[in-house]
Amino acid sequence: MQNYCNTDPPTSALARRELENTGTAARHRQLCLKIVTRSPGLTAREVEDRIDIKAHKRLPELRAAGLVHNGKTRHCSISNRLAMTWHPGKGGQDDE
Repeated sequence: MQNYCNTDPPTSALARRELENTGTAARHRQLCLKIVTRSPGLTAREVEDRIDIKAHKRLPELRAAGLVHNGKTRHCSISNRLAMTWHPGKGGQDDE
């Protein structure tokens, strides 16, 4: 699974490989999925606030796997900006 751009420095690819090889990325995906399942409708920043890891890359990976989907946008309680919400399971944009 590639989660870096071809124009990124080589260190991005190396970091990605290390995260996958050590199991860290998988553990972070599981933490994100657990929070989204327990508390549907959170923004990525709100997920991050609850589990103290960066979720902004793991959540799209879970979406690509069909384990989460985006619902309606709303103002995030952390950033106070309009943000996507995350929900468990397959679904379409703005269907929650």
